[in-house]
Amino acid sequence: MAILRQDLSVLLFYYLGYSNFAHLVHRLRKKTVATFVTFHDIPREALPCFEANLRFLKRNTTVVSLDDFFEAKLSSQKINVVITFDDGYKSWFVHALPILQRLQLPATFFLSSGYIGLAKADEVEFMRSRLLVTPDPGRATIGLTINDVRKMAFEGFTIGGHTLSHCNLAEARDSGQLRYEIAEDKLRLERITGRKIEYFAYPSGAYHNPEIDVTEILRECGYRGAVTTVSGFNTVETNPYLLHRELTRASMSGQVFRARVYGNYDAVRFLQQWVRMLARRR
Repeated sequence: MAILRQDLSVLLFYYLGYSNFAHLVHRLRKKTVATFVTFHDIPREALPCFEANLRFLKRNTTVVSLDDFFEAKLSSQKINVVITFDDGYKSWFVHALPILQRLQLPATFFLSSGYIGLAKADEVEFMRSRLLVTPDPGRATIGLTINDVRKMAFEGFTIGGHTLSHCNLAEARDSGQLRYEIAEDKLRLERITGRKIEYFAYPSGAYHNPEIDVTEILRECGYRGAVTTVSGFNTVETNPYLLHRELTRASMSGQVFRARVYGNYDAVRFLQQWVRMLARRR
């Protein structure tokens, strides 16, 4: 539960009351807002912290599904929260699902279908080369199986696309290959789950490609919306293919998690932009 350096400024604005002021502005403007939180792997040692933060959401916010958000089924009294997960870790099925089910919280799981059902050696290679993380050699398995994904969908959780190989869409120069990564991933997930896949998460949050209109390809492939890793609140006016999300960790301390959920990183981002603007003027 160590507090990272980048979290200190978020905590500062939280204790200065930035989020209280921001929420008052939203209420006066009669704007309904939603925060999207983003998890990746959920290791066993982080479970107490992870569950405590989900219990905080249960008590203090209105947790909604992505379908609820797109259908504007939102609370005007509390902050709405959408819980999301990226990549395709076995820990979702083993650790996260039982807690979500016990608390009766909806969630969306964004999967790279090329990571599903791999042998151990291939899982390790995918993590190293595609997810850019070092796997724990002590874990028996790292990625989800096809049956895991089917059960998650059957239990009512939303499954979303995340490209076939967790590729960087911002760096792609071949539009045909980029389209294949998105369309084939969607098709495979629909075959596995037997359900329509309507939502997408940009791998590593990379959504802007200077040569290819990625959002247009998502529309053409039948996606209803997509999420980034750019911090901020979402409203009905937010571009549905550029939805904001807060990067949260399973081991994140309760104080930092609350500060993130309540939108205090917005103040940090504004301050950073202001400092950069002043630097350019000199």
